[in-house]
Amino acid sequence: MKDYDDETLSKLHQIQLEILNEFVRICDKYNFSYSLVGGTLLGAIRHSGFIPWDDDIDVALPREEYNKFIKIAKEELSDKYFLDCFEYNKDYYLPFAKIKKNNTIFDEEFSHNINNHKGIFIDIFPIENISNKKTGFLRAFIVKNIIDTVFYKLKIRNIKNTNHPMIVRILSVFTKKRLMEIQNFFLNVNKNNNSKYLAVLSGYGFNKELMERGNYFPTSIVTFEKNKYKSMNNYDKYLSNLYGDYMKLPPKEKRRNHMPLKLQFEIKKEEYDKLN
Repeated sequence: MKDYDDETLSKLHQIQLEILNEFVRICDKYNFSYSLVGGTLLGAIRHSGFIPWDDDIDVALPREEYNKFIKIAKEELSDKYFLDCFEYNKDYYLPFAKIKKNNTIFDEEFSHNINNHKGIFIDIFPIENISNKKTGFLRAFIVKNIIDTVFYKLKIRNIKNTNHPMIVRILSVFTKKRLMEIQNFFLNVNKNNNSKYLAVLSGYGFNKELMERGNYFPTSIVTFEKNKYKSMNNYDKYLSNLYGDYMKLPPKEKRRNHMPLKLQFEIKKEEYDKLN
């Protein structure tokens, strides 16, 4: 893991918090039940803020609210920010959305050669309805292999580094746009907002994130960087599934971040336009 200096990481955190608060402002206006997830939720519980070496923010919304957020965010977001997602960007390649800050740069190595907005961002994941484990696993399997195939077609990932190279080769006959449409169908297919289970199908892994609905909602409140944010109510089960003994710090060699090729907190518009 490459290390940020303290001043740089602190400034990055402040911009990510700024984006998070803009996301929360919109969610609160529409009474959406968002939750901090992944390392962000772990940071809230273990550190009351960012994990000291972490450099991103992850949040999630129930699928129905996620779709509503995508529709309204174009109008609701301040013009300082940019919503990047498949629904609005034909070049987008992920099954979840990002809110990015304009006139900043967080240029990651794996997506350096892709024509996309390079701003500092937070990730927004949809939480999917899962009626039973078997069909949920099948949907997750399809979504994961489409992610691998899209990454292979974009030369982000070598086919040898995919979980099922043969499936990826078969799926690669489809265009990226068509693959994303198929993926979007399987993500959205379950409309039952009273399903027994919930899971993020594009996150850490189906079995790790699958929980009964009552473990997610109603939401509770946690502290993150001296602010109050919503969280799934049974964060202990969720974090235990993801990280095991999550209150124990990992060894230094397992502390990971997303150190970019280029990081810039402010850039002139004319220079920025050349990059996007």
